[in-house]
Amino acid sequence: MHPLDGAYERVNGAREHLDTLKPLIRDFSQEVSKGVTLNYKMGVSIVRGQKRRVPIGNAKMTQGATPPRISRLIGEVVQNLRTALDYLVYELARFDAKTIVENTQFVIVDSEKDFQKNLWHLRGLTGEHIAAFKRLQPFDGCQWTKRIADLSNPDKHRHLTIVKSPVIVAIDPRITQAILAGEHVNVNDYATISITFSDGLPAIENLEQLVLRVGQTLDNFKPEFK
Repeated sequence: MHPLDGAYERVNGAREHLDTLKPLIRDFSQEVSKGVTLNYKMGVSIVRGQKRRVPIGNAKMTQGATPPRISRLIGEVVQNLRTALDYLVYELARFDAKTIVENTQFVIVDSEKDFQKNLWHLRGLTGEHIAAFKRLQPFDGCQWTKRIADLSNPDKHRHLTIVKSPVIVAIDPRITQAILAGEHVNVNDYATISITFSDGLPAIENLEQLVLRVGQTLDNFKPEFK
């Protein structure tokens, strides 16, 4: 067994939760799209000096609260990734110090001053390995670790606020041609719904990137155990 097997297993757990999450979000998006309406009127547009009547519309939708299960699974994905990083520090400190080092933790802070204050979480590590973890800090330009720190904030999961109510991100422009042609328009066929975090980043794509980044970080440190 490799010392990082436990950390990799946590990443696998994050992938499993993500696989469960994807169809739930897809089904929820489809359900929300049923509440989409498009109100439009015929307006006038001037194209190459000629007036044309065109539909001018506004899309509206019924906002819905994100199901608690979706928020819970997102939280479990993130917590698995956070734990994998903690396992990495623990195993690396034990390897470097040749003994068990208690209360280690993968530090994620926004300033070098705070990093220095939290060095006790990295005790037992060599200077080279501490420097490597420093390069993974938000204050050193590493944004994915900041994302994990933000999403693993327990207050956000307690109140289920990390996921924003779904919003329409696009109305297929082909709906205009359909309206002009006098076709019966089903707005659901033209509306795209996206489940995003509270800052607007798409949830699934963002979580997939975090899983990838943590896995790559484990891969980068794996050769250190010689």
